[in-house]
Amino acid sequence: MTLTYTPTRARRSYGKYAVNVASGLARYPGAITSIGAVFRPDPALGVNRPWWNRGAISYLDSQLRSGQQVFEWGSGGSTAWFVEKGARVTSVEHNPEWVEKVKGRHLDADIRAIPGRTAGAVAERYLTTDLCGAENRYFDDYIAAIDEFPGGSLDIVLVDGMCRAECFRRAVPKVRPGGLLIIDDSDMPPFRSLWKLVPGWQKKALAGFKASKDLRQTTFFRCPR
Repeated sequence: MTLTYTPTRARRSYGKYAVNVASGLARYPGAITSIGAVFRPDPALGVNRPWWNRGAISYLDSQLRSGQQVFEWGSGGSTAWFVEKGARVTSVEHNPEWVEKVKGRHLDADIRAIPGRTAGAVAERYLTTDLCGAENRYFDDYIAAIDEFPGGSLDIVLVDGMCRAECFRRAVPKVRPGGLLIIDDSDMPPFRSLWKLVPGWQKKALAGFKASKDLRQTTFFRCPR
C-alpha cells in the first residue's frame, strides 16, 4: 500500500518527529554526537551491520571474538555482520520472505523462518501489527527456538525481533558466564524494566541516532562470571 501525504499531514509528521527527537535528547543528551546519522545515512546499516546506532555497533565490535556462538531473534544486517566476524550464528526470523532474501546472500549461518500463528500463549502486543499481520500474532515456537541450546552455552544472544520481552526472559539462562544478552530499542516502555530480570548482571546502555533517523537505545547485559 502506498501512503500519500498531503502538505498538512507532512507538517504534522515532521512536527511529531521533532517532538520525539527533542524528548529523546532530553533523556539522552549525549546522543547529539550521533545526529550525523540523520543526514549522512550509512548504506551498510541493515545490509552488512546491525541497524543500531554507531556507538552500540562499535561496542559490540570490541567484544566479539571469532568462533563465538551467537543466537539472534531478527535476521538481516546483523546476521551478515556476525558471520563476517567469524561467529557461529543461529538466526530466527518471523518473515519467511525476508529469510529467503537473507539466505540468498549465501551466509554461513543457520537462518530459520518461524512465522507467527493464529493462536498460542504468547502474542506480540507492542510492535506494529504490519510486521506480522494482525492474524498471526502468536510466537510461541519462535520464542522457543533457543530452547535447543543448553544452559550457559551461548556467547551472545541478540533480541531484536518479535515478542522481545518474552525472548529476553527465555534467553537469560542460555547465556554463558561472561557472555552478552543484548536488546535493541531497550528505551521502549515495555522493555525498560527488563534489567530487573538479571540482577547482578553488568549493564551498558548506548543511545544514538540510527540511519532510520530514530533516536534509540541498545542495551548490553553481561552475565556474571
